[in-house]
Amino acid sequence: MVGTLRERARLALAARKQTTGEKPVLLTVGCGLVAGSRVATPGGWALVERLCIGDEVLTFDAGFQRITALVPEVVFTSEQLTPRPLWPLHVPKGTLENRQDLIVPPHQGILVESPDVRDAWGDPYALLPAAALEIVEGVERIEPQGSLSAVLPVFAEDQMVFVNGGTLAFSQCFWGLRAGVRPRFGRAPNYKMLPVNAAQALLETGRVKTLGVPVPELRQAA
Repeated sequence: MVGTLRERARLALAARKQTTGEKPVLLTVGCGLVAGSRVATPGGWALVERLCIGDEVLTFDAGFQRITALVPEVVFTSEQLTPRPLWPLHVPKGTLENRQDLIVPPHQGILVESPDVRDAWGDPYALLPAAALEIVEGVERIEPQGSLSAVLPVFAEDQMVFVNGGTLAFSQCFWGLRAGVRPRFGRAPNYKMLPVNAAQALLETGRVKTLGVPVPELRQAA
């Protein structure tokens, strides 16, 4: 199953790039919070792999929100060939307000702030795919060795969750379909991911910053 998904992802990337010249973002492969990442909870920072359905996690827009589903995802495995576009990225401590080194799958969304963009509500926020961060000094792709897993945390609605002391990572409610949880429909999504090349153009302006955790005691717990 993993091999099939990755092959479909590779073919979709190639086809989209050839027809439009745009580097697209796939929202179903290469996403999630890698094992070892920590999220903010009422009790402090917790490893994502130890979360349970019903636990509360701190979000950017709605405070603490209850997890409705947790979906496992394979980032890479020694049993399957992983194409380079699906290799995760290593983000050094401090690059994205993270107080620890961070590993992110290439299509995991990261929220940033810039005066050059506006979201649906007119706020200066943009959602970038982690793959765009490859142009940032110090950020590097991780060549697959052994196995690496991730978790897709699901909430009732799309949310941004605080990871590793400050990075804001996108959690999409439709991930729950893989766990039999139907997302809420009937309104526009909270965030729209920029294509990779548009995200990199924004980063190259030098007018981009990340948003940190607003709760001092949670930051200290990282």
